[in-house]
Amino acid sequence: MGKKFFSVVLTSLMAMVLFVPQTQAASVSGEEVIKLAKEHLGTPYQWSGETSAGFDCSGFTYYIMDKVGVNLSRGSYDQYKQGTYVSKSNLQKGDLVFFSGTYKQGISHVGFYIGDGKMISATKSRGVAIDPVYSGYWGDKYTGAKRFLHNSFFNDVSSGYWAYNEIKHLNNEGIINGYSDGSFGPTDHVTRAQVAMMVGKSLKLNPSSSTQFEDVSSSHWAYGYINAAVNAGLVTGYGNGTFKPDEAITRSEIAAIINRAFEFSNKSSSYRFKDMSSSHWAYDDVYTLASNSITSGYNDNTFRPNQEATRAEFSAFLYRSLN
Repeated sequence: MGKKFFSVVLTSLMAMVLFVPQTQAASVSGEEVIKLAKEHLGTPYQWSGETSAGFDCSGFTYYIMDKVGVNLSRGSYDQYKQGTYVSKSNLQKGDLVFFSGTYKQGISHVGFYIGDGKMISATKSRGVAIDPVYSGYWGDKYTGAKRFLHNSFFNDVSSGYWAYNEIKHLNNEGIINGYSDGSFGPTDHVTRAQVAMMVGKSLKLNPSSSTQFEDVSSSHWAYGYINAAVNAGLVTGYGNGTFKPDEAITRSEIAAIINRAFEFSNKSSSYRFKDMSSSHWAYDDVYTLASNSITSGYNDNTFRPNQEATRAEFSAFLYRSLN
């Protein structure tokens, strides 16, 4: 037992030592990192350079991140071993984006994602410059991205926003994504496709290639999750064989999907929404969610079942269902 305990402690200490270089900044935003990086636009390329006199690619990221308190390793390959993995669809300003070499042999380039599908990096041909991430020279060399900033978050969701914690948690779990400009669009209407994908990710459903609807082609970004949600009995289409994936979804439709997904029991509840009669098709679903504290409606004692839901509202429903 003594040897085993010593082994566990030693392993833990080694892990702590090994992760020291991954120190993350706690008080800097992606916007601030990008502002610092842009101050060096035009700085010439210099092999092994890591000063304002000249940079190579990893020297540039090393230099900027050191300014904000993030201790990166030196070298793009070693930097790729650090941080938290970020999917391409979830990139935020300040994330590091990595690229393979000409023959896709390992990591050979790194830069800062600045939004709108672009990055700033130190290139051999032009020094510190801005380039597209998904097209042009780097398009087919994209390898992955890593996040180092604790508060790198959507630029339109402040820490005081009513659904901040819910949105942040789901984003950290990879369940929800924002837009390419770094925003989340909390007051935008949530679509049927978005709901199918987010619920599918929450339940860890495997995307399906079995086509279900004539208006959801295999090229649609949510194709696999829509099919999976149908197979799981969570969503249905319309009588004409369509799903209308990009249409906004109502609060009552969300209540039904959430209830099917998590199979809540209907507890006794004092909630009585004045705009929900017992004849409403989603009556039981709405009151089941209310009895489980998933929703409390509005201050005027209404639920507004036919109102199109926002992305923030859906995030709150889903977060509460998961916790």
